[in-house]
Amino acid sequence: MRKKNLYILVNFVTAFAVTLFFSCGSNSTKEQNLNLTEDAPIAEAFEVNLKFTDSGRLTAVLNTPKVLDYTNKNFGYREFPEGIVLNMIDKEGKVSIIKSDYAITYVQTGLIDMRGNVDIKTADSTHLIAKQLYWDQSINWVFTDQPYKSYFPDGTVNEADGFDANQDFTILNSRVNEGIMFIEE
Repeated sequence: MRKKNLYILVNFVTAFAVTLFFSCGSNSTKEQNLNLTEDAPIAEAFEVNLKFTDSGRLTAVLNTPKVLDYTNKNFGYREFPEGIVLNMIDKEGKVSIIKSDYAITYVQTGLIDMRGNVDIKTADSTHLIAKQLYWDQSINWVFTDQPYKSYFPDGTVNEADGFDANQDFTILNSRVNEGIMFIEE
């Protein structure tokens, strides 16, 4: 009888221990799930210095204090709430610098939306300042419907309410312009 009671006791303790073990595991999972909200990013990165290459050649360097990754959403994106500094390096090694106070890039479309003190200095000394600027990476096109001001190397100054251009500004379509242009005689 004593052996049978010991056997029942061992079975009871084992069952109790297994129940405790699994209940603790599920509670910690529940706690972890409670900490993840639907609006939370799946990743955060701080003090980012990201280098982009193409066939071994450095093409761009992105610096930002903070990146929030929401690529788990239906329309995934990465947000740069504290702004960006992007150095674009052409095949000749010339650097163009793009800065903004805020940026967001959409994974599916390749569209980058830069806002707040957007400042572009191209390798040929063209300087553009805008409140907001979109860059469509898939077709290498930049555009805005916000006011902007541009300064060109020949002294030309242009102020307008919007434009679209290829990313090296050799094609520029500007709307409602005002400015100074120098014409050779």
